[in-house]
Amino acid sequence: MKPLKTTSLILVILLAFAAIAALFLGGFMPLFSIAFGILFVYYLFIYIALVLLSKKENTILKCIMVSLFLMPILWGLFAPESLFNFLLQGVKMDFR
Repeated sequence: MKPLKTTSLILVILLAFAAIAALFLGGFMPLFSIAFGILFVYYLFIYIALVLLSKKENTILKCIMVSLFLMPILWGLFAPESLFNFLLQGVKMDFR
């Protein structure tokens, strides 16, 4: 659980910087900021859960946390456009 906790903390920090940096860029980058912010909150919840569950040695919890950690990463590797569309469901883009 320690490597997963460290990796999730690093990912939370990187996503926070990416969301803030994307806010200051022009064009479509604020849209990416929304997606980065959603992923930031997701991985922050995973990190908090790992901190709270680190004292327990339950293999089922470890498997669940690993699968929750890897799910968006694998989804982003194999179908990045569908992940982006999922993260920005409520954002309407009008190109007129």
